[in-house]
Amino acid sequence: MPVSSKRLATFLLLASALIWGSSFILIKKGLLVFNATQVGLLRITFAMLALLPLALYSFKQYYRGRLLKLTVAGISGNLLPALLFATAQTHLDSGVTGVLNALTPLFTMLVGVILFNYRFIPRQLLGLIIGLTGATLISFIGKSGSWESFNYYSLLVLAASFLYGFNVNWIKRFLSDMPSKNLTALSLFLMGVPAMIMLFFGDFVTRMETVPGAWTALGYLAILGVVNTALALVLFFRLLQIANPVTTSSVTYIIPVIALVIGFLDGEALGWLHILGMGLILGGVIIINRSE
Repeated sequence: MPVSSKRLATFLLLASALIWGSSFILIKKGLLVFNATQVGLLRITFAMLALLPLALYSFKQYYRGRLLKLTVAGISGNLLPALLFATAQTHLDSGVTGVLNALTPLFTMLVGVILFNYRFIPRQLLGLIIGLTGATLISFIGKSGSWESFNYYSLLVLAASFLYGFNVNWIKRFLSDMPSKNLTALSLFLMGVPAMIMLFFGDFVTRMETVPGAWTALGYLAILGVVNTALALVLFFRLLQIANPVTTSSVTYIIPVIALVIGFLDGEALGWLHILGMGLILGGVIIINRSE
């Protein structure tokens, strides 16, 4: 790879990881004003609006005959995870959520083996066990950073990571003929329009008019949708074009570190239990990635 391409790949890698790693603190800021459902719907709405021109451009060429497949991709890769992450963070620190999200490659492998009949390598089982052990450990860490009872809201993050894993396999099996950016724009459009409509069936307008800090919170969620969802995907797809799989997969290892550090700077606990849990999760991911 030329030096200029290596520098660009490094920049895209760090930018993608930083943007995605900061997503969880933005969700936290949005939850100060809006409920979890509204946070998830606003994230999808803003992401859809950011990629709306591309979605409209892509309709004629890619939409026909793919409605069901794109809808499944949008639900599993965008709408449900957005709602699950927001709901989970009503009872989880943003850093912990970011660490648990690192399990996505493990669930990608697991879903591929169970639902899509992909080949299973025995060593991947070791990675899966190690990663889930780390997730279990993280789920027992309380707000103070000490050992407490199991936090069942961590299961929502695991469900979101499972959906991401399903989404990767679904796209690989049924939508691999579409360019990634066009696929993302269309799937977000299919989710974003109903999400925007659903916002006005609750008390969203009332909160905007009466809750102090509503516009600031809306600004955080606009950044979450436009930058941390739409722009991050564009940057990552560009990285996929110029870098090898080892480089691109390292995003998985950087995101939880960034999420923990940003959470710590925002006053969240960061102790040795967090480090141990994150180490186990990333260790499991490394084993699975090398097995593949």
